[in-house]
Amino acid sequence: MSNHLIEREEAAPLGDYGVPAPRMSTKVRILIALFVLLLLSAIYLWFFGFQTGIVLGARYLARKKPVVSMAPAQLTELSISRSPGRKLSYFGYEFEVPWSDMDDSKTKMMGDNKELIAFQSGNSLSIWHGSPRAFVNSVLSNDKIDPSTLRRMYGDEALSSDSALYRTLLETTPERITPFMSRQDAVSRAFLLIVKATILPRGSESGVFALTAGEFSGFQFGRPQNQSGEVSVRLFSDSSSFNFIFYQKPGGPNVISQPDINRILQTLRRAPSLAIADAKSPK
Repeated sequence: MSNHLIEREEAAPLGDYGVPAPRMSTKVRILIALFVLLLLSAIYLWFFGFQTGIVLGARYLARKKPVVSMAPAQLTELSISRSPGRKLSYFGYEFEVPWSDMDDSKTKMMGDNKELIAFQSGNSLSIWHGSPRAFVNSVLSNDKIDPSTLRRMYGDEALSSDSALYRTLLETTPERITPFMSRQDAVSRAFLLIVKATILPRGSESGVFALTAGEFSGFQFGRPQNQSGEVSVRLFSDSSSFNFIFYQKPGGPNVISQPDINRILQTLRRAPSLAIADAKSPK
């Protein structure tokens, strides 16, 4: 019997009654988690902190001026007014206005490149004429934007014409600025967004539209009858540029409509004498 007990004791496994390992305290786990979080935050700020500040600034600008979040849509209302009107000619181009109540006594030239056309209804039309690529040259003259960066981001097309650069600016929105782009790209897009905020005229809050008019392409800022009473149309070509500003008198008898604006744009062409001179000039 004693031998049997000895054998059972010898068969007993070793280590069954070892001391358990001490558990990590909650406080230590919290400290480790905080350290990891701080380390990850420091890494993020090192690589993306500057760009994140740019993003927050862009979002703030969008809250203050929501129109910068708008991108141009294609103009779909293309009907043309057939109301009795009058053919006019300025700056080597001619067009038709769908109104016959032009007030010649108040219509006048303002400087070398602006004409104010007044109507007896109280409405008015201002026409600004400019040279090609004037907008491109003015933007590139700013030392806050690098032309090579702009070309890398948007291609050579963005700087090929005023129309292309306008489109690039108008299509820039706060959503297109992210923390994960390079610092240089973030700064360039932020600058474009700021320029966009400064070039948008009154009435743009009601819509921005892309359009074509003969040799011109451009954009319409605002819908007719918007609260500001103004609609601007900026047109660009390889040889010229125009800015038409329509002003609607509040409560006036004649309401400016989109077909009225289309009548002017779709009849805009070079005056015959200028077109003949261009055709005869050597290429």
